[in-house]
Amino acid sequence: MIPFTQDLGAFFATAYGGIAIGILFDLYRAFKNNFNILKIFSLFYDVIFWLLVTGLVFITINVIESFDLRYYHFIALFIGFLIYYNTVSKLILRVLNKLIKSIIYIVKQILVNIGKISVNLYYVIIYSIHFLFDTIFYIPNLLISIFKFLKIKSCKLKKVKSKI
Repeated sequence: MIPFTQDLGAFFATAYGGIAIGILFDLYRAFKNNFNILKIFSLFYDVIFWLLVTGLVFITINVIESFDLRYYHFIALFIGFLIYYNTVSKLILRVLNKLIKSIIYIVKQILVNIGKISVNLYYVIIYSIHFLFDTIFYIPNLLISIFKFLKIKSCKLKKVKSKI
């Protein structure tokens, strides 16, 4: 038979597992509040939450009692969850919501700045290529036109001088 103190230690350790489930529940609520764009995401969040909770319960019971499941494990999980939910859950949920909103704001700002840099880089490249083509094609054509104009003017001057 297991001594009472060992059972009491297992009870409190399982209650900490209930507190961890409460933290996961607040994470679930925070993500659902901030990222629930489509109803299909709600189903996704539900499945992920319950898979994590199930894994956490199994890990907690395995670490504490090596899967020697007793009724008080479920009571301790429930009591741990209630203690967490009634004491610090509102504070943690507010902090998580602010943290998620801050991260979303930072990511949006980074993406906006990347977009602005991309547009400016695009214009720098396009105007450089435009200047290069102007230099290659326009200036020689301009010089050729000037030489033709000067040649025509010089021919007219020669004709005028020859008539005089």
